[in-house]
Amino acid sequence: MTENDEKQWKRLLVFALLMFVLLIAYQTFYALFLKPPPSKQKPTEKEKTELPQLMLGSFRERQSYDEKVPVTLGPYSFEVALKGGKLLRFVDGKYGYDVVSKAERKLKIYPLEVFTGKPELDEKLNFGPYEVVKKENEVIIKHRELPFEKVLRLKGPALELELKGLENEKRWVLVGSYPDDEAFYTHVGPVFNLNGSVVRPDPEDLKGVTPFSGKIAWGGEESRYFFKGGKDAFKRALVYGTELENRVRTFTLLLYEQPFTLYMGAKDYGRLRELGLEDVIDWGSLKIIVKPLFKFLYWIYEHTGSWVVAIFVLTLVVRILMFPLGYKSTVSMLKLQEVAPKLEKIKQKYKDDPQKMQEEMMKVYAEAGFNPLSGCLPILLQIPIFFALYKVLIITVDLKLSGFLWVPSLADKDPYYVLPVIMGATMILQQKLTPSPDPKQAVTGYVMAVVFTLLFANFPAGLVLYWTLNNLFNILQNYLIKEVLLKDRTPRKGGR
Repeated sequence: MTENDEKQWKRLLVFALLMFVLLIAYQTFYALFLKPPPSKQKPTEKEKTELPQLMLGSFRERQSYDEKVPVTLGPYSFEVALKGGKLLRFVDGKYGYDVVSKAERKLKIYPLEVFTGKPELDEKLNFGPYEVVKKENEVIIKHRELPFEKVLRLKGPALELELKGLENEKRWVLVGSYPDDEAFYTHVGPVFNLNGSVVRPDPEDLKGVTPFSGKIAWGGEESRYFFKGGKDAFKRALVYGTELENRVRTFTLLLYEQPFTLYMGAKDYGRLRELGLEDVIDWGSLKIIVKPLFKFLYWIYEHTGSWVVAIFVLTLVVRILMFPLGYKSTVSMLKLQEVAPKLEKIKQKYKDDPQKMQEEMMKVYAEAGFNPLSGCLPILLQIPIFFALYKVLIITVDLKLSGFLWVPSLADKDPYYVLPVIMGATMILQQKLTPSPDPKQAVTGYVMAVVFTLLFANFPAGLVLYWTLNNLFNILQNYLIKEVLLKDRTPRKGGR
């Protein structure tokens, strides 16, 4: 291994350690400091008397919902309770996931309950008898005693909800609480597009009732991979927070004014894009990089049908864009090899005077046209891409449910650790292609490969795949530069 190659290995080690530390630091810092603060809108005394009560407690808990009607509209299957006309179960068929949470079942408060702020009327609306009329692309949930009905229609990748009757009353529609899902440094709880900005308040700050007023383009409750909410311009929303199992559970209600789009399912990018709900996905503080990167990956996926191919193309594009810098870095390192004998003499001559040694070495660098920072730039420029791809992998359900060969999910670690081992093997291959006459330097290279393998063992499989492909493309790039473009300048064993 030449001095050039040893420097490259050291840079890679520093890069991996830097990535590991920065990922942990970013997650911690974001969780503690970067989460957007809640909108502090407190209800007035007059509003408090008009706001609906969810009737949580013993009365609600005594209710039973034995009679229910199964319904299927498009990809969605759900159960409607004949008592209260509410949704006891709602499954996104594409993903096989029920978005009605355990908390909703425990408290017996379900999506599609309707409140007016009048306790007696609300009790009849949410615990009175209903009948269900099923048609081809719609279902009518009709109250048997009141002139009131809820109509659900299939509307593209979502549903449309229309309320008929009681037009003179304020009608608040409960979309429910956030679905059961692991957070993993992503937001769970209420989310709104309020006055053109996405607001994600922390549920812990929303105990009691919190009103949101303004131009609400869409709003609801989200988890890492799922969303329950409405779209189509609301003026008011309410979030109720209640303590449950040592955490605050939030329930969001939207003030009904006209038929609106109701979406209850996975944060499937194709659906959300069609509905104009792309920012329901929690892109995080690096949205300016993360969102374009994902859209590029999704574009490749749409044309190839494979997320693995999408990551392959991303890696190739990055390497092509970095090629000019890689070329300059290689040229710079070759210049360093040419002056290596001079540098060795300087080290011996000024070994007792480090400052003078540094001055003389910098003179040699300048004369040879060598830039000590040239090898770091390609690595530093990949840091934003590394972060963005990591974020994409942990927030998008598209990649969560996409695997390949033995890997069930690109968003999770390889359960068998095969990919990290392959990645380590590509690093060993890089060293084999540039053998070192010094056994100690060779051992150093092998140790670095092991360290990298351990560091990446618990990273998302998609990220390990990206870095493995990056290593392979780097091998190809080095061969192309040294053996083709700079063939006459590359030092050979035994001279020329």
